[in-house]
Amino acid sequence: VQSRLGVKPGGCAVYHKSNRETMVEIGDSVRGKDLYLIQTGTKDVNNNIMELLIMAYACKTSSAKNIVGVIPYLPYSKQCKMRKRGCIVSKLLAKMLCTSGLTHIITMDLHQKEIQGFFDVPVDNLRASPFLLQYIQESV
Repeated sequence: VQSRLGVKPGGCAVYHKSNRETMVEIGDSVRGKDLYLIQTGTKDVNNNIMELLIMAYACKTSSAKNIVGVIPYLPYSKQCKMRKRGCIVSKLLAKMLCTSGLTHIITMDLHQKEIQGFFDVPVDNLRASPFLLQYIQESV
């Protein structure tokens, strides 16, 4: 992504302490800057979410101007309806992401478009199919 946009990534470190707590250190000043935090949300979903939440909050408390979360696959997006005595987990995650400091979300192919309404910040729900069709047309 960075080479495509012609930008350098900011310095940050994400690591886990011996008790498995997630630690994030922002190496560069983010004061007054527009930031894009890219998090895949696959495989180790819960750790990925915590990393993003902590990183967004660290940037927020360091006075970043805008913090855009780029989350191609939004975890828990299939849990968007009430089931028996459960909860709507995607609504909880939306609230956590907004509270952490994200000012905008970019994601792809949400399971249900109504999930966008769970957020208190703008959400761009991109569709992958046009990109896939273009790739197939150009490559095959």
